[in-house]
Amino acid sequence: MATIVACLTGVAAFSAHAQSLPRFDVEAHCEDVAEFGGGSHQIYNSCIQMEQSSYNAIRDQWPSVSSRIRNHCQEVAEFGGESYQILESCVQMEENAAGNRESFSFD
Repeated sequence: MATIVACLTGVAAFSAHAQSLPRFDVEAHCEDVAEFGGGSHQIYNSCIQMEQSSYNAIRDQWPSVSSRIRNHCQEVAEFGGESYQILESCVQMEENAAGNRESFSFD
């Protein structure tokens, strides 16, 4: 019985971890963005504000996003410089596309 409880606890912990929002290094990302823009403090501050807004928007929604979309969008966001803006946009686009699947016609 103890083994079953331990296994279920492990599965629950893994499931909770899999659903947790990734932790991105936003400051490093925004430094890179600002440096690309000539080292602008304004660009850095705007980047931080936009990342915070996206993080806040996706935080509560993340556990209800399908694992397929979560995995895909996390990879996209990590490739794009660890950005919550990219993560949020990807999730929105994927969920919209999933609800409006196109079909092909030979007509």
